[in-house]
Amino acid sequence: MTFVRKFLGHSLILRPPAKSSLSQREQLLAIITHANRTTPYYKGKFDLFLSTAHNLSDEEFFYAFGHLPIATKQDLRERNSDFVCENLKDKADLLAGGKAPGALEFINRVLFKKDFCTSISTGGSSGIPTFRWLDHDDANVFAQSFLHSFKLNGWTPGENFVVFYPLKSYFTGTYAAKEKALRNLFGFTMVPFEDINRETVENLLETLRKRKATLLVIFPCVLQRIAEIMAAEKIAPFENLPCINVSGEFFLDCSKRFIQSMFPDSDIQSTYGAVEFGEIAHQYGLSSQDYKVFDDYVYMEQGPDNTMLVTALRQKAFPLIRYQIEDMGRIATAPDGTQTITMLEGKNTDYVIGADGYCYYASFFNALINEINKSCGFPIIHFMLRIQTSGRKNILQINFVLSDHAKAEYVETASLEVLQRYFANFDGIETRFLPYFEHDYTRKFKIIGEGDGLAEVVGGYYQHQALAS
Repeated sequence: MTFVRKFLGHSLILRPPAKSSLSQREQLLAIITHANRTTPYYKGKFDLFLSTAHNLSDEEFFYAFGHLPIATKQDLRERNSDFVCENLKDKADLLAGGKAPGALEFINRVLFKKDFCTSISTGGSSGIPTFRWLDHDDANVFAQSFLHSFKLNGWTPGENFVVFYPLKSYFTGTYAAKEKALRNLFGFTMVPFEDINRETVENLLETLRKRKATLLVIFPCVLQRIAEIMAAEKIAPFENLPCINVSGEFFLDCSKRFIQSMFPDSDIQSTYGAVEFGEIAHQYGLSSQDYKVFDDYVYMEQGPDNTMLVTALRQKAFPLIRYQIEDMGRIATAPDGTQTITMLEGKNTDYVIGADGYCYYASFFNALINEINKSCGFPIIHFMLRIQTSGRKNILQINFVLSDHAKAEYVETASLEVLQRYFANFDGIETRFLPYFEHDYTRKFKIIGEGDGLAEVVGGYYQHQALAS
């Protein structure tokens, strides 16, 4: 079966795209030319650039490219159908009405006829959904970006892998309904969940054993809750799982350390991506804030106001050029064109303003927790900060989950010693120690948030709409 998956599933059906022979400059020119010719949102926008680009030196080319218009999520929301390549509008929606076709029709349309389109909603906090659309080729690029990150994590095509995602996200229901076919062809098992409890955890662990999975794909906060339940219910640490791939949230060092104790054999690595593109970059080194960009899939730039700009190099059905992602990180480009993201903080609005007027992001609190943990035997296993408003008072609420409750007084004293100095602008600081953090897993977990911190939904939360003709 491994042979079938490796050579039929991952070589013939999900065919990895050949590494481009074009230079970075030539790839950018190709996608800009395509979008300028075929995509309503971009038509004519790049005429001047394209008429002069071939005569520019590399330095002049990238300078000019860096002054092309920026596309935003608001543009995507307001003019969604204009981002769709004209060729896509003739294709039937695979998941029309939110329902997948029968197994045989699904396989025929996806694997053989390859004449479909489908959509997935982006995450966001506005409450107004927006979508990205895919045809067969873009869906393959989307899938390949994930598989590329899995390979970097240590997984090998043909091996079984399990994805544990909330039911109302990322096509989970569709994938679960086609589980047998997907497992036989690709080794892929989707385990959707609505709640996380002992039964859910035992079901996941049994699935990992039964499938002899070498990789688990999961959100950090979900993995944290699984590890907490395993510890509380005295479920033995899960062994012989080589790889765990996490993405979608800032991953605290204290959380990773605790999870590692319950999955001692697993290499836990982080991937960075966005629904609009698939996966974009994968962790390098030991820090979950530092990433190598998938240079063959995207080109990245530093954007305005602590944002990043992404151009999809292979995405033709729904081209996005200089698309602004509202995440904060530092983009660096080496002389050979390879790119890295360092100090990736997550969403650029997830911060607390200190008494000095500076913005403090998750990495500040991650470093503080590390220092406290080192000084008292690593009792902190999870943390979140919430800004609460009571009347005219602004309260900074710091929440801890501890593995050793005898250390609570020390943790409170040590944290307040620092936080009262940095955040004297708040009317008060409240410390809470909780057994775990209750969370709606269809929402992104935020280390820093206002109120309940549940404003931002995960990708795929909203049902798609009909593609405009």
